[in-house]
Amino acid sequence: MNVRRKWLLFYTLLAGVFTLLLLLVISGVNFSTAPILIEVQAEESIQSPVSDLVSKPMSVSIPGFVSDLEPVSTSIPEPAPVTVSVPDPMPQTLPTPVEFSSLPLDKPEQPPPPQTTSVTVDTYMPNGAATPFASSKVSIPVLNYHSVTIDPGNVVVISPAKLEAQMKYLHDQGYTPISLDTFIKLIEKKSGIVAPNKPVLLTFDDGYVDNVEEAMPILAKYNFPATLFMSPGMVEDPSYLSWEGAKQLQQAGWDIQPHGMTHPHLPKLSSEEQAYQITEARKLIEEQLGTQADVFCFPYGEYNQTTLKLLKAHGFRYAFTIEQGYTTNQQSPYLLKRLFINGEESLKAFINKLHKAN
Repeated sequence: MNVRRKWLLFYTLLAGVFTLLLLLVISGVNFSTAPILIEVQAEESIQSPVSDLVSKPMSVSIPGFVSDLEPVSTSIPEPAPVTVSVPDPMPQTLPTPVEFSSLPLDKPEQPPPPQTTSVTVDTYMPNGAATPFASSKVSIPVLNYHSVTIDPGNVVVISPAKLEAQMKYLHDQGYTPISLDTFIKLIEKKSGIVAPNKPVLLTFDDGYVDNVEEAMPILAKYNFPATLFMSPGMVEDPSYLSWEGAKQLQQAGWDIQPHGMTHPHLPKLSSEEQAYQITEARKLIEEQLGTQADVFCFPYGEYNQTTLKLLKAHGFRYAFTIEQGYTTNQQSPYLLKRLFINGEESLKAFINKLHKAN
């Protein structure tokens, strides 16, 4: 063998060894250990449940070799599924939905539809006046006022402006404020009595001097009568009515009735003390004003069984409480209801109370 053939054989063997080594290197690549660059695009925050997640694309780059060999086709095994635990973004117990229909809504100042009458009667005459009732139920709103002045935050005090607005509403809506005598005749369903259109009884408790100074002119403007429950033992107090003031109200069409001598808490008194408070107040009113005073009003709305027995024993015909509602002929004569007028409430609240209490 000559030298030229020896070198050719040597290079051939060398190329074969190199090729063999190259094949061994390529076939020895393990994708579980080979460096793989994986770029995963993921959202920074989860905005939906796991079932709604969308797989993101991945780009895979495998380092290769520069050679004259044909590219090697390699299959990457599908990765095993990954279980991701994502906290539930919503609470397990949802709050009870709010019923918006039950929430108070601001509505325009609009009175409810006017009623035909507050006294249930059998029939009506063509001119609108009610015919005498027989066995029907009698239901009359009795409004309960106190002081008429300006005292913000005091619910038993109503401003003159608000009282004026309420009286105007009653006038414009066809209500008929009535005297105490007419009220009793309606309650007792006296034979031949004709119920006026939408009767209402206006009552004022305690006998404040502002009832003459503020309330009387407003009611006189609409020719409205009222009933005052006064405590004669307070006539020397400048904040309360004197006998002269009581006479002015009487001349303006107001009825004056007893409210205890000194506006006491009657249940705290003995039977004898209660009897004095009740009967002495009536006696002084009848002597000073020359009228019958046998309708009582409980100071603070308080009474007990002794109080009720005393009223009956001394011939009182009726007594008013502060229990809320219309007065009806089905109530005890000594436990008649009224509607308390809160001086802090709006005209809208006054209207709603007047229409919903029956």
